[in-house]
Amino acid sequence: MAFRKSFFPVSMLILTQLLLYGCGGGSRPGKSPEPTLQGKNLLAEEMEKSLFGDLLDYWYPRNLDTLRGGYISDFDYDWTPSKGFQVKALVQQARHVWTTSFIYENYPEREKFLDYAAHGFRFLRDRMWDPECGGFFTFCNRDGSPQKESINEKRIYGQAFAVYGLSQYYSVSRDPEALDLARKAFLWMEAHSHDPQYGGYFEFLRRDGTHLPAGDTGETGLWDSPAAGLKDYNSSIHLMEALTALYGIWPDSLLRSRLEEMFFLIRDTFVHLDGYLQLYFYPDWRLVPEEIMDNPFGTNYWFSQHYSYGHDVETAFLLLETARVLGWGGDKETHRIAKLLVDHSLESGWDTIAGGFYDAGKQSGMEVTILNHHKSWWGQAEGMNALLMMALLYPEDPNDYYGKFLKSWEYIDTFLIDREQGGWYNYGLDTFPENTGQRKSHIWKTTYHNTRAMVHCIRMLRGE
Repeated sequence: MAFRKSFFPVSMLILTQLLLYGCGGGSRPGKSPEPTLQGKNLLAEEMEKSLFGDLLDYWYPRNLDTLRGGYISDFDYDWTPSKGFQVKALVQQARHVWTTSFIYENYPEREKFLDYAAHGFRFLRDRMWDPECGGFFTFCNRDGSPQKESINEKRIYGQAFAVYGLSQYYSVSRDPEALDLARKAFLWMEAHSHDPQYGGYFEFLRRDGTHLPAGDTGETGLWDSPAAGLKDYNSSIHLMEALTALYGIWPDSLLRSRLEEMFFLIRDTFVHLDGYLQLYFYPDWRLVPEEIMDNPFGTNYWFSQHYSYGHDVETAFLLLETARVLGWGGDKETHRIAKLLVDHSLESGWDTIAGGFYDAGKQSGMEVTILNHHKSWWGQAEGMNALLMMALLYPEDPNDYYGKFLKSWEYIDTFLIDREQGGWYNYGLDTFPENTGQRKSHIWKTTYHNTRAMVHCIRMLRGE
């Protein structure tokens, strides 16, 4: 398969490089020359055009379910609604509320995005909140009724994204019902998921909020039962993300206490001294041995001690963002750990030829084995954002963060953006060319990661 290298003609590519770097030398070997202001502005314009033309304009308002509320979950590769059952997941619905609110905050002239966000907020409020037991349902049918198969389970990962989306929506709408619902969700998690003895939160709960001990999953039929009763990296980093957003609109003392708790747990417990996230812990913060996560068929699909490069670089950004909101933006230890997360990912998970971060790796003796060579859309977006952030913080670093940021955007532009059908592929075409026929939208693929990364990069390039 032949891949499109860029939508710019060759002459424009040459001009772009000249504007980005200038015509002179002056840089040390192995490091990209300093970008010019004009070059950064040109790149910001290019990314902004792609943000709407290649991404958001394909999603909205196409995915608004005007008959049943909320957002349609599944679209095929060509943006036709997928046939069959269309489940509506809390994570997916909340992420769309966040994205549309975030776009309106940064592009207030695009007033329709506030309408799109309000549309999703009403679905969270009226259909996904559990009026009997509190908390949000994990999955609903397309008509908004609770999905029978999952009605007995609730997950903190989804609750966190609901708080995240509601907080962002309140910040632009000032709808008091949104703030009230976000606070109710936080207090529900406080009452049911928070561990008062050891700190942190349990991921898997029954409908009434009682958490599932390890091995006690038969009543819900959870497919990912090995993680029941444990504390995991994924829900924890997104809890910190959600509580950070909520604290920005509701500076409550209990909320701050929990936010600080999650911040230090992630920074000082989840992050290994070498610079990667440790993935699963027992309630008392003992690390879960790798063999415990084997599934009944003998395959260790949880990889409990592997490197998840997308999560590592994302956590670098989230730690710095939380520190900023808490008033600790200059904290040297947080900056050191954030940089360490990015550096470890570059050292062990960066494709030095095509660019981009691999999905997963594992230390094997003195070598790192890449467990999954595919490059997910979300991991590349988070990587691009983290690299530019590091470039601004450490412009003289020998890792050449700015050069790798440019390579990351080039990778996305070349291998992830679908110029024929629109949107982004699930995985880069360099390692997974057959995924051109996969769905463009599903409950785990929305516009949250790539929209946030692109808007942040645009703003950083413009010095905002």
